[in-house]
Amino acid sequence: MKNINSHVYIFDATEHSGVKNTLVRNLRDLITYRYAIYNFIGSNLRARYRRSILGFLWTLLNPLISMAILAIVFSTIFQSSIKNYSVYIFSGLLPWNLIFNSMTIGSMSIVMGEGYLKKVYIPKFFFPLISVGVEVVNFLLSMISLFFLAILMGAQVSWALLTLPFALLLTALFIFGLVLLASIITPYFRDLSHIIQLAFTALFYLTPIIYPIEKIADNYWLLTITKLNPFYYLVDLFHVIIYQAKIPDSSAWLICLGWTVLSLTIGSIIFNSKEKDVVYRL
Repeated sequence: MKNINSHVYIFDATEHSGVKNTLVRNLRDLITYRYAIYNFIGSNLRARYRRSILGFLWTLLNPLISMAILAIVFSTIFQSSIKNYSVYIFSGLLPWNLIFNSMTIGSMSIVMGEGYLKKVYIPKFFFPLISVGVEVVNFLLSMISLFFLAILMGAQVSWALLTLPFALLLTALFIFGLVLLASIITPYFRDLSHIIQLAFTALFYLTPIIYPIEKIADNYWLLTITKLNPFYYLVDLFHVIIYQAKIPDSSAWLICLGWTVLSLTIGSIIFNSKEKDVVYRL
């Protein structure tokens, strides 16, 4: 008779207590299950465009059509060159799509992972991580493909583009912190996903994505709200790098870094405090 070795995951309270123990455990899980993350991201991307005639082309068409409509409308309103305005919108719309899609899909990631969580042991932070990872891959593929079009529209190729990966990293980490927070709250409050969609629709117009911040310089209250909006600083990194073809100054990087650290800290603390109980809420 063959011996069958079964592996049973035993919950260790000491691993889930304290910042140091939690970080060590998460890092260990990240290394151990790294191939699972790659597979999950790949399968999510394939599932998104399965049985679609155009497939991945929708990743290009969605921002392209949105960019074209917004460029035509707002270049007319602001009496600006449509080519020049297209580059401005392109440089703001792509990071915003990353932020919006990560939040709306990521907020439901724990709920959607119910089937896995109730059958096998998978670190719970993998689900929000995979949601953000999928959108980052989408961003990169869209960016590479649409950037050639942006060059035709007047975008400048400069050394500033070398800082683009750092802007993407800060944005991805910032939004990951928010997704951690939203994903762990949603099982307790299912309406949160709908609230997030409405809130981010409003934030789209409160963030200088389709208009330069100079257009609201005379409106004290609107300008104050904008300066308190962390998404403004993150999107502005891409505006400066792609549209202005400049390297953002140190203060811009530090502000974004500060928001990122704050987001990750709050998101991680709340996520780790609730993750052991969340399965009972699914």
